[in-house]
Amino acid sequence: MRIDVLRSSAGRVPHLGEQVELRGLLQELARRGVEGVLVDRGEAPGGLVCGAEPAGQDPPGAAAQVVPDEAEQPAPEAEGLLLSGAGPDGPAGPELLADWLGAARTAARHGRPVVISGLALDARNAPAEVLRELLGTASLVGLRDEASRALALRLCPDHPGLHLGADDILVLPTPDTAAGPAPEVAPPRIVAALGHLTGPFGTDEAAPVLTALLAALVHRTAGTVAVLPCGGARADVEFAEAVATGLPEGTRPHVLAPDPAADALVLAADHLVTTCPRAVALGLAAGADVLSVGTEKYAAERMEAVLRRWGLTENVVPLAALLTPGATAWDTRAAVQQWATETVEQRAAVRSALAEAVPALHAAGDRWWDGVVVALRGGEPQRLSSTAVAPRGVGAPLVRSLRRRYTTPAAPPARPTVVAVVLRTRGRPAALSRALDDVLAQTFTDWRLVVVDDGGDPAVVDRLLAERQDELAGRATVLHHRRGLGPGAAVNRGLRATDSELVVLRDDHEPWTPTFLQRAVARLEDPLTTDDGVVVHAQAGEPAPAGPAAPTLTGALGGERAAPGSFVYRRAVHGVLGDYDESLAAAADWEFALRFLETFTVGLVRGHPHPVRARGNEGSGAGPALRGRDELLVRERHLKQWTGENGVGLPLYLSREIREQAEGLHARLDGSEVVARELLELVREQSARIEQLERAVAERGFTAFWRRVWRAVRGR
Repeated sequence: MRIDVLRSSAGRVPHLGEQVELRGLLQELARRGVEGVLVDRGEAPGGLVCGAEPAGQDPPGAAAQVVPDEAEQPAPEAEGLLLSGAGPDGPAGPELLADWLGAARTAARHGRPVVISGLALDARNAPAEVLRELLGTASLVGLRDEASRALALRLCPDHPGLHLGADDILVLPTPDTAAGPAPEVAPPRIVAALGHLTGPFGTDEAAPVLTALLAALVHRTAGTVAVLPCGGARADVEFAEAVATGLPEGTRPHVLAPDPAADALVLAADHLVTTCPRAVALGLAAGADVLSVGTEKYAAERMEAVLRRWGLTENVVPLAALLTPGATAWDTRAAVQQWATETVEQRAAVRSALAEAVPALHAAGDRWWDGVVVALRGGEPQRLSSTAVAPRGVGAPLVRSLRRRYTTPAAPPARPTVVAVVLRTRGRPAALSRALDDVLAQTFTDWRLVVVDDGGDPAVVDRLLAERQDELAGRATVLHHRRGLGPGAAVNRGLRATDSELVVLRDDHEPWTPTFLQRAVARLEDPLTTDDGVVVHAQAGEPAPAGPAAPTLTGALGGERAAPGSFVYRRAVHGVLGDYDESLAAAADWEFALRFLETFTVGLVRGHPHPVRARGNEGSGAGPALRGRDELLVRERHLKQWTGENGVGLPLYLSREIREQAEGLHARLDGSEVVARELLELVREQSARIEQLERAVAERGFTAFWRRVWRAVRGR
């Protein structure tokens, strides 16, 4: 039997493990009497026309969801079609899904079975109608992870053939398959397989963390290091080079390209540091200690899926957890050193657990590929189990501590959370939808959300929360008020519905960056911080302006207001200050800020979390900006002393009076400027008239003189 295998990576840059996986796929088919012929996107062997751009070219983005017309295509010679997701780590995008649907339509129109294996999906970038038709065309679909399977089930709830596939098992060595060419040099004990960053962190944040982790492993094992990109794209190579460059001179490696030799290096590693799901599969097949670092949510979920198939659960450490480890470790350097130490100490247990899992994984792979061949021959495969190996708790104990506040919990937390987010909304569904997505996008996940619907449509709010039920994971509560109570009352009811160490208020129109909560919590949990609240700058990494930046009582008395959604503070201050004033409509937040600043201090968080805590002394130059800041600190100190003894009433009255006087003075100055402009215009007009008169007088005087001369000459 001959089938066409249409792969997702053809014509693209090479990826780590791609050749090993494709070779394993063809060998699994051959063992079952099926000849698989690799088909590149855009080629048409056997009459199979995909309708894509030529291999190696990207079709225009505007046509990404246009499915080719197969009406004039001849019948394919192949007896079936296998759509394989082997290759890149990323999810199938609109362009690839359109290509696959065109090929699947052709095969189905001529009665050829269609099977999909290794399909990875991202709900944010998957065209629903194209995907729904593609899934309906295939009799058997293998999804790479639970999130992809959940999306497929939502689109095709009655489809009987949606299963978790076993593509990552293709890299396991078997008696009749080779793992690839052996490296020419002795394999290094430590390998780093790194992909470019697509999440909220930049290279300047991520590279030092991974460099520190590799250096800690080198220190613990005295091994050598190989660094290679997960893909051949320029961004992959540049990120790998940034990590390699930071290593000490004696251990600094050259960055290798992803090819069969690089695959063999991973398959021979003792310790693997990686950000890529494909590399995780290779490292586990080699029996290596895999230190998985999730730089963004999608990659972390994919790595978790691979590890879970081996029975290893909750072993991916989010990059955010290493940047700000909180109570787990003093700073990034301490966290990675402890992780490296525990990993080396657990080496024997991990290797033993991985070896015990191999037979079960081979059995699961055999069941899956038996089902694939049955479906390709037109039969109905039996229902397949999604679990290959029972979960086991092997791994570094530190990982569990690091993950606690940076991954979505499996169940709602029973204990008080770190941050309570009180979200006020009223009749703005689009703004509320964006606000909910901003909260869910936070790298810090130990929060509890209270949505206070202050007089809006309850059905709309409930629907928006229901759509995000899985992501919220029981961390959200909604309070409906049929009649609007006002901002102050809404906040007070939201605060009473939660129990947390920190509090942040936000309205549904205020944007958040993904690292907002992480940066605020890291500052307030720093043992060197004396502030009881922080204001987080909206854009990370921007240079700080000259002069004072943090909120002050002096500024608040003058009417300055920080956006409520940028202010995170300790809940304990309410024991001193009381609740928000419910009698105020628009000024409740400002009035609370006045009371807060009268007693406590607020810091400013600007820029991104630093991988290593800065302990050095700052420069001592006394420039104008520094003098102005110091003068403000002195004024602030004496103002607080006075208000502590006499209250805030007089400064508040004087600040208002001064502001009114200043506004009146500005108004008078504006009026004077208008009068001055009018007078200047009159002067210009008068000057022009004088110039005209002078020219007229000059002309008349000159002409009269010559007339007199002429008359005198004629009179002679």
